Amino acid sequence: MTLDSKPEDSFTEEDLRQMVLRLAHEIRNPLATIKSAVQLIEHLQPPKADVEEFFLGIHTEIHRIDSVVRDMQRYVRLDFHTAAAVPVTQVVEAAVESVREAAEASGSKVEVVPGPAVTVLADSVQLQAAIGELLENALRFGSPGSAVIIRWSLEGDHVFSIDVEDDGPGIAPDLADRVLRPFFSSSTQGTGLGLNIAVRAARLAGGDLTWSNRTQGGACFTLTLPRL
Repeated sequence: MTLDSKPEDSFTEEDLRQMVLRLAHEIRNPLATIKSAVQLIEHLQPPKADVEEFFLGIHTEIHRIDSVVRDMQRYVRLDFHTAAAVPVTQVVEAAVESVREAAEASGSKVEVVPGPAVTVLADSVQLQAAIGELLENALRFGSPGSAVIIRWSLEGDHVFSIDVEDDGPGIAPDLADRVLRPFFSSSTQGTGLGLNIAVRAARLAGGDLTWSNRTQGGACFTLTLPRL
């Protein structure tokens, strides 16, 4: 006699999603407590020069862990997709605003080259997140003080594309087949999920994400979406 596993006994993708979300919650709560405790200690007893670097290291690691957990939450939540008519200009403006602080911190700026008034069928939150990830990536790899350019245009009657360009080193040939894979990052600042979040958001909306190296230097990531 053999025992067949029941459907309810199998570990599904939904189970994995819920596990990740639960783990993220269990990590972020104590992490917030640790951060508050460190800040309180610094306030009550300002660290001396010989230990100040250790406090800086604590803050850096707290931020790193929080970023990883945040990106994992965003990654697994992408499957909850609600599409609606979205004006592209509105979403681009929101995405640019979301990275303004990061741009100012790096001494860089985001230049918007307005395109046609287009409406796409997508989840506005996910589309904004996808564009924001592309802008953050461009700011991370662009030259200090440079400009990241975002532009959009129509590609035929039914396809719309958004380009995000930087003047960084571009994509090395040996990294070409790994750039859009989950958890791959050539930077110590990234979690390796940013570009893949953009890929999944684009594909959920019926589009895609591609990239190319610019002849004048840097990289260009292109988000294509079906237009209404």
